[in-house]
Amino acid sequence: MIGARIGSWILDKELGRGGMGCVYLAHRDSTKVVETEQAAIKILAPELAIDSGFLARFQREIDILRQLDHPHIVRFLESGQQDGRHYLVMEYVPGPSFETVLIQRGRLPWMEVLELAWQIAPALKHAHDRGVIHRDLKPSNLLQVQERAGGVGNGGHSVAYASGLSSSGVLVKLTDFGIASLFASPHLTVTGGIVGTAEYLSPEQAAGKPVTRRSDLYSLGVVLYTLLTGRTPFQGDPLDLLHKHRFAQFDRPIRLVPEIPHELDAIVCELLEKDPGRRPADAMVLFRRLDSFKRKLAYQATHGNARTVEYVMGQSATHPRGNVEGPATLMSRLMRQELERERVGGLFWQFFNRPWVLLGLLILTVALIVWSFRPLSEEKMFQHGAALMQSPEPADWETAWDNYLGPLLDKHPDTPFRAEVEKFRIRYEASKAARKAKLAARWAGPVSEAQWFYQEGLRRCQQGDEAGARRTWKLLVRAFQDVPSEEPWVRLAEQELEKLGTKPPPDRQWEPVRQALQRAHQLREQGHDKEAAAIVDALKALYRGDRQAEALLKGE
Repeated sequence: MIGARIGSWILDKELGRGGMGCVYLAHRDSTKVVETEQAAIKILAPELAIDSGFLARFQREIDILRQLDHPHIVRFLESGQQDGRHYLVMEYVPGPSFETVLIQRGRLPWMEVLELAWQIAPALKHAHDRGVIHRDLKPSNLLQVQERAGGVGNGGHSVAYASGLSSSGVLVKLTDFGIASLFASPHLTVTGGIVGTAEYLSPEQAAGKPVTRRSDLYSLGVVLYTLLTGRTPFQGDPLDLLHKHRFAQFDRPIRLVPEIPHELDAIVCELLEKDPGRRPADAMVLFRRLDSFKRKLAYQATHGNARTVEYVMGQSATHPRGNVEGPATLMSRLMRQELERERVGGLFWQFFNRPWVLLGLLILTVALIVWSFRPLSEEKMFQHGAALMQSPEPADWETAWDNYLGPLLDKHPDTPFRAEVEKFRIRYEASKAARKAKLAARWAGPVSEAQWFYQEGLRRCQQGDEAGARRTWKLLVRAFQDVPSEEPWVRLAEQELEKLGTKPPPDRQWEPVRQALQRAHQLREQGHDKEAAAIVDALKALYRGDRQAEALLKGE
């Protein structure tokens, strides 16, 4: 494709490749343009263009971008079709994504994060006012552009916004509205599905509930937290992350990076509220808070308050440009004052900056650590675990088992509390299995195109439609075999095709029944005859009239 002409554009190089197609850097083939005009062209894969669902999704992304026109959103230029290839032309942003910046730098200074939020909040407001919710805000979808003197970026937009050039010299642009396009039409919506990136999902997305503009604000809060601290608020596998976004508490950013101002810390924590009603009402309310904080910093800078200002974020709108010191002068003066303050220090820090005080604090810290790790007695372990098991929250039951009751059985298998602990085990295992099943059912969103079609083949196989499964997997391999991100699913599809070619798929239909019977046997061996009989009776009632199932249950 390199060197090919698409409309009035010539493809120069490939920028990226995904499940829907490829993105190329291109330049306009025109002798009338003095300066070479560049653009990013997204071309839908030809084999997917024949599918009405893929084509409708691609067209919805075009329709969404067409109505967005904001200096902090990657601009739509044009779209079309040529030789069976559907394409979308967008503004080319040469700067790195903030995911790349984060990998290179570990974390960003708080003043740069404040600047990013100040720029992106109006962009979200612009999209939300047009009924577009992004749904997948993350560092990789935020692009960094170095601003140029004169202030006009590629494509004609002024890089100034509101009060002029950003003081950091960096323009931020929001991109990738592909997931938003999935939900732009009711015909393309997957009810109850979860779409997005697990680390940045809002609690309502994790619960499979409808999203609102405040869902984007939560995801923006996760982005700001990650850029400030160098890590996301929660870590774990996708299912754990869904649970944590809904119920877990994160460490405040200021606890991990003490130099973050309290006001910025409070804004991020408010964005990360579990209840959408406790987040800012909309992106414009957020922007006004950020802008007020910036102006406060600028005012303090012009009045010599160096204790709370380490960076000049902009010029106060209440002062004419001619009456305010330039940013370089302010920075120089503030740095001198800050260094002097650190050299002299206060009485508090002078007291703690003594060897005997530091040694005493070290000894005290070690003693506290040793004391906190002292082993609990057998009775104490049971008491702590039993108290947590009385809680109505299943999460407390898991804590009870993982931290107290499970270790109690491991260390003291002959404990006199064994009977009570075994009862707690049944409740714990049932709760854990229910939570995992519920989360797994909700994690049904199209995480990737190839994964969805691989699972579609499995569903067809389970329904006895081997021919349909074979056709789906063959098309999957043909469409995605050269897409690196989809390689695992292509490989799995090839393995399934090999199985279909040699023998029928293994019979797994009755595995859950066998597991339920095994559980009934375990309960009977533990003396819980009533519970065991209840499981067997339920199975017989469910499968009454099914000869194969009745044969399996005949021994009970």
